[in-house]
Amino acid sequence: MCHRFLYLIMFVLPVLFVAQATALEHPATYNNQGVLAYKAGKYAEAVSYFEKAYRKAPNSSVVCRNLCNAYQNEANEYVERGEFSKAIRYLESAVDVDSKNASPFIQLGSYYLRTDKLELAIQRLEEAITIKPGDVDAHEFLGQAYYMDNDLSSARAQWDYVLEVAPDRPGLRDRYEKAFREESVEYDFNRWKSRHFRISYPQDVPNSMRAGVFSILDRAYVNIGRKFGGIYPPPPIHVILYSAAQFSEATQLEEHVGAVYDGKIRAPLTDKEGNWLPDDELERRMTHEYVHVVVRHITGKNVPWWVNEGLAESMSKSLSAQEIEQLRRYFSDTPSFSLKALESNQLNQLAPSDLRMAYLQSHAAVDLLWNRYGRSKMLGFLRALGNGLEYEDAFRTIYHRNLASIERDLLTYYR
Repeated sequence: MCHRFLYLIMFVLPVLFVAQATALEHPATYNNQGVLAYKAGKYAEAVSYFEKAYRKAPNSSVVCRNLCNAYQNEANEYVERGEFSKAIRYLESAVDVDSKNASPFIQLGSYYLRTDKLELAIQRLEEAITIKPGDVDAHEFLGQAYYMDNDLSSARAQWDYVLEVAPDRPGLRDRYEKAFREESVEYDFNRWKSRHFRISYPQDVPNSMRAGVFSILDRAYVNIGRKFGGIYPPPPIHVILYSAAQFSEATQLEEHVGAVYDGKIRAPLTDKEGNWLPDDELERRMTHEYVHVVVRHITGKNVPWWVNEGLAESMSKSLSAQEIEQLRRYFSDTPSFSLKALESNQLNQLAPSDLRMAYLQSHAAVDLLWNRYGRSKMLGFLRALGNGLEYEDAFRTIYHRNLASIERDLLTYYR
C-alpha cells in the first residue's frame, strides 16, 4: 500500500492588507513568491515564503492552505530520501496551520504507520476521518494501523467500508481475508504485555512457557539492540504464539517454515506432533524473528532477502561444524545461488532443501561482511537502504565492492 501525496492546487492571496506594509513585506508578495517557487518544484523555498506570509496573515485561509500544501510536498521529498523524522516534523506543522484539512492528517498517519508508531498513526487517522468522513485512503490506512496494533475486528470494520465503496483497491481483499483468517484462530487468545512487547497466545499455554517467551524477547531486545549499536524499535512489538496447527491455519505457510515476521512476530510453540518446542529452539526462532523487527525498523522493506535472513540467522545462532562442512561441499560441487538471485523473498519459490542452502549461503555471506568489515559498515549499508538507495548502489557506496567480488570471497573461503 504505497501512496505518493501530491498537492498541486495553489491560490493567489488577494491584496487585502493594510497599506502601511511595504510592497516587499506585504503578505501577498510573499505568497506570490511562494507560488512561483512551488510551481517550480522548489518546495523548501516555497515553505520559506509562505511562512513569512503566514506570520503576517495567520488568519488567511489561502495562506494557510498554501503553506500546508508546501509542507506536504516538502515532506514527500524527505520521504523519498528515507528521512521520515524530518517529513513528520513538516506534517505536524501542516496540521497546525490547516487543522480543518484532512489531507495532512492522512499523510501524517501513513508516515507514523510506516515508522511503526501505531498509537500516533491511529490518532491522526481517526482525526482525518472526523474532518472528512468516508475518505477511502484514511479508512484504509486506519484499518492497517488497527491491524498492526492487533485489533483485527476494528481493522476489518474499516476495510469492510473501503471494499464496499472501492472494491478494486490493490491488495486490500487479500489483507482483509488474512485478517479474517487470523481473527478466526486468535479470537479467544490470552493477552499479555511487557514494556516493549504485546503477546497473544492460546489459553492452554503454561504460564512458565509464556514467561519464558517474555524472557527470550526481553533478552533479544537488549542484546540485538546492542549488537546493532543501539537500535531499539518503538513499542508495542506484537508477538502471536500458536500451536503448529494454528500457525499453519493463520499464516497458510508450509510446515517447514518455523516462524515468520510480517509486521508481527508469529511463531508456533509446538512441533507438528503437538510437543512443546525445547527452550533452545524456541530462543533461536524468537531471536531470529526479532532481528527482522530491527532490520525492518532500519530499512523499511528495502532490504534484499539474503541480507535480511542472513542477519537473522547470524545473530540467532552460529554456523555449526556440520553446516560449515555442508557449505564447503555445496560451494565445491554445485553452482551456488548468486546473491542477486537471493534478493527477493524465496519462501514460495524454492524447495525446502534449496531453501535451507539459501539460508546457509545468506548466513555465510553476512558473517563474512560483518567479520571482515565490521558493524559500522553493515549499519551504514542498512541505513543507506533505509534512505531509499538502490540495493547494489548502496552496497558499492558502503563497501566499495560489487556483489561478484563478495561471491568470489565466499567461494575462496569455503573451498
